Amino acid sequence: MAGNETHFSGLGAQSGFGVQGLFAIVNNATVSAKAKLLEIQNRRSAISIGDMFEMQMLMNHLSQLSEMSTSVVAASNSAITSMSRNIKG
Repeated sequence: MAGNETHFSGLGAQSGFGVQGLFAIVNNATVSAKAKLLEIQNRRSAISIGDMFEMQMLMNHLSQLSEMSTSVVAASNSAITSMSRNIKG
């Protein structure tokens, strides 16, 4: 072997990819949507157009956050898979 070749030993400092923050954001959006639904349910009377627009906005926001989180995790998985394919043992 050449003198300046290095090999991966697995002993180096490693850091993980934390997704807890993303999950917390999605969970908070879910809690907001559920709270609005409960508020509407408890009123049981007329639902205003404002309530409907607010509910639509909350659900749209939740959908976007959920899709973003899924995309970030999928991209990370794809990058890690590509890196692991390129490691030669």
